[in-house]
Amino acid sequence: IAGQTYHFVAWKGSDLSKEDARQLANVALEQRIARKERGEKLGSYPKDGVPLREEIIQEVMLGNECIALITRNAAGCLVLNTAQVMFVDIDFVNAPYLRGSLRGCLAALFTAWFRAQDTRNEEERALDYIRTWHANHSTWGIRVYLTKRGFRLLVTHDVFDPSSQEVQQIMHELGADKRYQLLCLSQSCFRARLTPKPWRIRLQRPSVRYPWETLEQELLQREWEASYHQAIDRYDVCKFLETLGNAKTHPEVEQIKQVHDRYVLSGLGQPLA
Repeated sequence: IAGQTYHFVAWKGSDLSKEDARQLANVALEQRIARKERGEKLGSYPKDGVPLREEIIQEVMLGNECIALITRNAAGCLVLNTAQVMFVDIDFVNAPYLRGSLRGCLAALFTAWFRAQDTRNEEERALDYIRTWHANHSTWGIRVYLTKRGFRLLVTHDVFDPSSQEVQQIMHELGADKRYQLLCLSQSCFRARLTPKPWRIRLQRPSVRYPWETLEQELLQREWEASYHQAIDRYDVCKFLETLGNAKTHPEVEQIKQVHDRYVLSGLGQPLA
């Protein structure tokens, strides 16, 4: 449109080098400009498979194969990203037994009030639902963890394609967080947060985002990380509750479980964050 200015940005990653990532980004940028020049809507850019802008902290290996990555997300938390090991993130307010009910609407509007009045009952009802679901999927193995706002499930008996229809259906049935479902689908991976959310431990989020444009930005981020990692020792991310069903654990899941539990469980009964 005449007289309007558009600002186009493209981000790409590479396992080879920053220069390779820059070249890929330049190609993507040219493609987006061309789409605009053809009259396509700005909101019609393809979104599937867009890489997250997260620093890789650690590779998780099984033999010679990398089966997961630990990255730092935009909030500053460490996150476990797995190609095939299935995590399901469930919030109490999204529990399936609340769908379509008056209590479900109220829970969405007055979440804090409900937690203050009926937190234990919420936990019990949601856990009962998970157990009932598992009774109809008794060949499955599931580790159940309590989180600050709900449950985290780790499926242990097998590995899965995160973008498959089966996985999306299972997540829907279990009442998984919708944003989590979409992220698994678009990124083709499962994710599990390993460290507390900064605002839950009274820390501001990082003021800069990876990749940093200057050395000063990186130094500012590293200073924040030092404060963050000193503070999180007083908190847990999860509390392990129980194992449901199949006791046999897939080798890939076993490796992921050990890494996951080492981060999220202190065994000291610390506050969840």
